[in-house]
Formats: sequence, C-alpha cells, structure tokens
Amino acid sequence: MTQDYISYIRSKVGHDYIFLTFAVGILTNEEGKILLQKRGDKGTWGLLGGCMELGESSVDTLIREFKEESGISIIPKRLLNVYTNFEDSYPNGDIAQTVGIAYEVEATQPYNITNFSNQETLELRFFTQEETKQITIVNAQHQLILDEYFAQTFQLGN
Repeated sequence: MTQDYISYIRSKVGHDYIFLTFAVGILTNEEGKILLQKRGDKGTWGLLGGCMELGESSVDTLIREFKEESGISIIPKRLLNVYTNFEDSYPNGDIAQTVGIAYEVEATQPYNITNFSNQETLELRFFTQEETKQITIVNAQHQLILDEYFAQTFQLGN
C-alpha cells in the first residue's frame, strides 16, 4: 500500500468515528525525565509514536514513528499497558476511538535532540513529572500513560 493507513481509511469513511491503533514509547534520560514531543498538528505535548500501518506490528510502528518524530533509533524494553477506552478528535474534524499500546524504550545509539524539528515535531524536550503538570498534554490517553508510568502502577481495562 503506497498511501498511509489513516489517509486510506479516511478516503472510505470520511470523518466518521473509527478505531485507530497507535504505539507510543517512553524514553527517559539519566535523570529519569521523560522525552515528550511538541506536536505539529495540535501544538501540544505528547508521547512519541504513531498509527499502525496495515501489515505492521506495534513494535515496528513504534520504532518507525519514534525515528520519524525524533531522529532517535530505539528498541522496546517492555510493554507497559494497552489503553482502549479513549476518544480523540483532530484539527481536520476526524474522530476516533484510539487504541494505544505503550512501551518503555531505550535508545540504540547516542542521540542529540537539540534543534530537532519537522512537520510532526515542533520541539523535543525531557520533562519531570512535576514539569508535565505545567504543560498541555495532547489528550487524556497520553496523560494517563504518563501518570501510570510515573506511579509505576498500570491498571488494566483503560
């Protein structure tokens, strides 16, 4: 398939309410801060990751999207949780129930996030738990993933 899955499925259903599956990763630095991305679509902060393409595993999605959005090559260290009971809307009018698969990840080589930006990523920065309370997180799903990660308590059924 030459076009991305979201464009493909939206060409069939328009802005209708659908399921979309995402993989996101939590990368921490030596101080235990979490890397977040200031998103190009909404201008708010969120975890790095993206929507699965047809034929792709969640791990393949995560590795691809993390590299696209940060320039960082990663591997997943552990599955944290699967989040299924959230709705999100997008600036173009699309709405979806999002399935989010969250992983803890590690970089496979040294990286530099200084001045990294592209269409999807306006800025990259590491945040403490307290600092995440001072910024706007992209949606309730990402906020819950962050809260659970900092608490190291993952509830099933979200």
